[in-house]
Amino acid sequence: MDSRLGSYNYGAFSSNAEELQRLRRQAEIAWSMEEEYLVAHGLRNGLTVVDLACGPGIISGLIKREVCPDGTVIGVELNEALLAQAHSLAEGVGDAPEFRAGDVYELDCLEDESVDFAYCRFLLQHLAEPARALQSIYRKLRPGGRVAILETDDSLFNCAPEIPDMTRFLETAIAEQQRRGGDRKIGRKLAGLLWENGFHDARTQVVTINTDMISGDEFLNITTSFKLELIPAEDMGWARACLDRAKEAIDNGSFFGQTGVYMVSAERPQTDG
Repeated sequence: MDSRLGSYNYGAFSSNAEELQRLRRQAEIAWSMEEEYLVAHGLRNGLTVVDLACGPGIISGLIKREVCPDGTVIGVELNEALLAQAHSLAEGVGDAPEFRAGDVYELDCLEDESVDFAYCRFLLQHLAEPARALQSIYRKLRPGGRVAILETDDSLFNCAPEIPDMTRFLETAIAEQQRRGGDRKIGRKLAGLLWENGFHDARTQVVTINTDMISGDEFLNITTSFKLELIPAEDMGWARACLDRAKEAIDNGSFFGQTGVYMVSAERPQTDG
């Protein structure tokens, strides 16, 4: 695995087509809430916006079309396969974002102090050095510019009825992502990371997602099933059985699932120091 890609490497999934579909569905489900929170944290029309680790470019496109049609929206992605998907999605679209290859640790694809609003969506959890990434983002923001971060924290996950081995499943995935250099409990740490790396005016919201809002099948798919990719081969038997039990509870109408994500934003001060 390319260490610059962190603990997420599209192209190495057992089914890349299924993972791409999950990314698309996750974006579609989340966007109505996501747009509201992004606007509350400073996103508005006319800005120069960068969507970091933009993946297949779905959110970049939504930001451009629905929030910032008169601004500049740039999607930055290091993974070549995902960047190709983003370029393909934008092909022939008149109001499409611009997409660039870039490493969040360097961001050489962007001018210093050229960005009004930077968005990091499920990126920092995959990085061995999130502080280094924030320092890079800081340099690219104009003074007074803002970074918004949407991140997971798996400690917010719960379900009823209790599914045998679900806690073991989650902790095994957390441990494997940590072994690869990631952190599935980074959400609670974001405000502190931002303060420590020169930002100020940090604002934190915890957004709940549950099966009263989306179907049980969709909830399991976008929050849990993909974590099989983090389960060691010797644990795959009980892990699959755990998900099967959750699916059975969904099918018989007895399942409730809930998780949460952190939306945290902060500003680069008008003057440094």
